[in-house]
Amino acid sequence: MSRASVLLFLLFMSYHCAAQEKAIAEVHYKFYHINDTTKRDQPQRDDVVTYLGKTSAYYTSYTPEIMRKDIAAQKAIADFKGHMTLHFNTTAIGEFYLLKSDIKRMEKVEAVSSSFDAFTYSVPWEEQDWEILDDTKEIGGYSCQKAITNFKGRGYEAWFTTELPFAFGPWKLHGLPGLILEARDDKGEVRFEYGGFDKSHDNIKVELPYYVIRSTPFEIEKLKQTFKENQGKYFQSLQNSGRMALSNDFFGIDYSKHSFDFKTDENYKPSFTTNNPLELLK
Repeated sequence: MSRASVLLFLLFMSYHCAAQEKAIAEVHYKFYHINDTTKRDQPQRDDVVTYLGKTSAYYTSYTPEIMRKDIAAQKAIADFKGHMTLHFNTTAIGEFYLLKSDIKRMEKVEAVSSSFDAFTYSVPWEEQDWEILDDTKEIGGYSCQKAITNFKGRGYEAWFTTELPFAFGPWKLHGLPGLILEARDDKGEVRFEYGGFDKSHDNIKVELPYYVIRSTPFEIEKLKQTFKENQGKYFQSLQNSGRMALSNDFFGIDYSKHSFDFKTDENYKPSFTTNNPLELLK
């Protein structure tokens, strides 16, 4: 191998390793969004997570993982006969973000019918102009400091801790000298409440999931419209393509052996009409 070839190989390997950064930790949040201002008492909510590396973060819904664990627990019951009850008290978010601060790169992932029917494209790197204040409080046993910013048409306050030296947080919020544990807008319409911090024990990479397909906003919008017009036909196309099997494998579902009841928390009645998006300014 020539000297030039060795150099190119080393450059490729260094990039590949950076792209496959292992998650060091994960921070969990309870996400609330008043997406319909005519029904302020019916916000959507989700359990979300940010997987953290040294220079990268991946923000996504944690609801599929919670459901996977619930299914596994029911299957492990000694007298399990194949019937399960699935409980729903959240609405899984449909937009995830991969942030790489070392190269100032951001990828947006959009889900169409589920977290496993997802597509990605690059978006401009976005930063927040934070003002760090003197206010302090404790969250989850960590000493936190207050910071404020205006971003995407909303005024946000965030509480971050330098005890956890990750310059990330929920959603697109990042750039503070410590991990954001809590954030909310000044209208009380968007909230990220701290749900816990853990070291990552699994072999999780801070990277786009393997099943995500690269696409364009235009093509994704076409797919969403197709799904909206005929869900049955859309799901059949997923089944025919084999992509539905990705979801079934993840949850450990075999429809020839398993059946389900679905129950929604009676106290959770979100509005599915959105006149108040998360981003008020593009």
